Amino acid sequence: MTAEVRGADVAGQGVGARQGTVLVTGAAGFVGRHTVEAFHRAGFRVTAVDLRPAPVHLLRAARWERADYADAALLAQVASGRFGTVVHLATAGDEAAGPAEAALTGPARLADACAAGGARLLYASSYAVYGVQRRQEPLPEDAEDDRTRCSGPLGPYARSLLALDRHMRARHATGLDWAGLRCTHVFGPDEQDKGLAASFLSRLVRAAASRGRVRLYDDTLTAARDHLPVGTVTETLVLLARRPEPVPPDVYNLGSGHPVSFAELLQWCARARREAGGGALEVDLVANPAAATYRHYTCAGTTRLDKALPGRPTVTRQDVESRTAALFAHFSPL
Repeated sequence: MTAEVRGADVAGQGVGARQGTVLVTGAAGFVGRHTVEAFHRAGFRVTAVDLRPAPVHLLRAARWERADYADAALLAQVASGRFGTVVHLATAGDEAAGPAEAALTGPARLADACAAGGARLLYASSYAVYGVQRRQEPLPEDAEDDRTRCSGPLGPYARSLLALDRHMRARHATGLDWAGLRCTHVFGPDEQDKGLAASFLSRLVRAAASRGRVRLYDDTLTAARDHLPVGTVTETLVLLARRPEPVPPDVYNLGSGHPVSFAELLQWCARARREAGGGALEVDLVANPAAATYRHYTCAGTTRLDKALPGRPTVTRQDVESRTAALFAHFSPL
C-alpha cells in the first residue's frame, strides 16, 4: 500500500483524538467523494482509500491511499486501533473493487479488523436487496424474506450485499459496533462519471436540461421511487460516527420515505426548462424490455432508524424537488 497524496490532517472538533479519525473506503466514488468532504467539514481526520486516483478538488480534505481496501497492511492499521470509525463504501458494485471483493470475503475481513481494533464500522448496503417491491407502502427491513412484499435480490450486486447484511448479523451480533445502511436511490451533483450507473433522477434531469428530450419506458409514467439526496446520506454517516453511544448493531433502511412519480419528475423538469427560457420538454416512450423485474415502486420504511437515531437528518418532498431543480440548473446550458 502506497500513499498517493497526503492532504490536510485536521484535528477533530468536539471529538477525541482517536474518535476523530475516520477511514473511508471507495473514497473516489460518487458517495465516497461526498463522504470525504462531509467528514472533513465536520472536523475529522480523514484517511481515504481507493484504487482510483484522488479527486483533485479533495486532495486537501484527506490523506489519500491508492490501495485495495482489503490490503493486508491497511487491515493491520484498522486492527491496531488507528481509526475511530471506518466508513465502507467500496461495495460489490464499485468499479474499484477487485473480483474477489465482489463477494463477502473482503468486507468480512474488514469487519473482523474493525472488531479487533475497536473501530465503529458503518457500511453501505442497498435498498436493491429487496428487489421488486410488491405493495405501494413503506417496506421495513424484516421484509427481505417476505415474498408477498418483495421479490428479493435480482442480481449478483444485490445478492452480495444481502449476504453481507446476514453475515454481519450472524457474526457480529456482539463485539463490534456497526451499522449498515440500505440506501434507496441516491442522487446529487458530481455523478457524471458513473455513466449509466448514475441515478435515474440524475440521468433524467441531465437529459431534460441539456437536450430537452428524455426517453422513458412506456409503463413507467405512474412508477414512483424513493429518491435520496446524497447530502442526507453523508449527514447520517457523520451523525452515526459522532454518537458517543452506538446504535444497536443492525441493518437500517435510509430513504426519503416520499416516492415521487416519474410523471411528476417530468413536470418538475418541464417547469424548470420553461423558467430557464427553453422550449418544450419532449418525451419518447419506448417498450420496457424487462417489465416483470423493473422496480416500478420503492418506498423505504425507516421506523427502525427513527428509533435508533433520534434527530437524524430527514428529507421532505419539497427537499427532493428543490435539489432536483438545483441539478437542472447545474446541467442546463441555458
